[in-house]
Amino acid sequence: NQPTSIALKYMRNMHFYASTFALISTFQSASSLNVIQNFFKGGAKPAINLAISPISKVDAWKAELLSAVSNTENGKSATLEQQAQVLKIVGDIEEACPPPETLLSDPDVACKLDGCWYLQYTSPSELGSEDQFPDAWKPATKDDTSENKITTKRVGLSGGVNANGINVDTSNRVTTQIIDVKNSQVANEVGLDFGKVRVAGSFRMSDVSPRRVVVAFNELKITLDRLGGLEFNLGFIFAALALARGTSDSGWLETTYLDDDVRIGRGNKGTLFVLTKDPDAVQP
Repeated sequence: NQPTSIALKYMRNMHFYASTFALISTFQSASSLNVIQNFFKGGAKPAINLAISPISKVDAWKAELLSAVSNTENGKSATLEQQAQVLKIVGDIEEACPPPETLLSDPDVACKLDGCWYLQYTSPSELGSEDQFPDAWKPATKDDTSENKITTKRVGLSGGVNANGINVDTSNRVTTQIIDVKNSQVANEVGLDFGKVRVAGSFRMSDVSPRRVVVAFNELKITLDRLGGLEFNLGFIFAALALARGTSDSGWLETTYLDDDVRIGRGNKGTLFVLTKDPDAVQP
């Protein structure tokens, strides 16, 4: 009958209007109300905004970063142009997605740091003049803290790691960093032609930055595979250095980006680090 027909028509129209409103609400425009009004007046139809979301941008930057650090021998053979490109990409990632300030204080967040990480790239953060090679990231500082005894003298290190003044060349080497958050332990292992070098120690959360750990190395072990796995324990070197410097703190490392696959860090001597969970994520 006629009343039923009118009611059905009214319900269909309301469903159409509601669906249209829901569709339009997913579009980004200057004014949702104006868009809806123009739509029903026969005006310009809303255009879908295809802008990439911040998460997608970071994924794209990560892929670009891993490509940029490939074939650089862990950064040792990277040209100044390549280093500048990496620094720019890292800066974009750091600005878009910094780790939460609870990175080290919340066990549910800190667990992302756990496990084996593979060092893929090291490079100085300072490449020249700030105008030519800008770097937005600056280390936090604080008066009256024991961390001020840690040297911040730049070493210009590429393709290597430095542990309290002991440099190890990591170019074309499998370099592993093992982090044990629960027990506050960290170890760096570098495979060499003759065997392996292991540097390890404890860490604590910094009182300057919530994303920074202060490391105290106390173990230096060299294993000679060609001599049946003969080991030399040289941890006394760190004990002597601690006595001379008046602190057992060897250095600090700040995590500036972290997800399940990639970790970016900055060290107290101005070194930039890129690590991955997958050892084959980068071409050596």
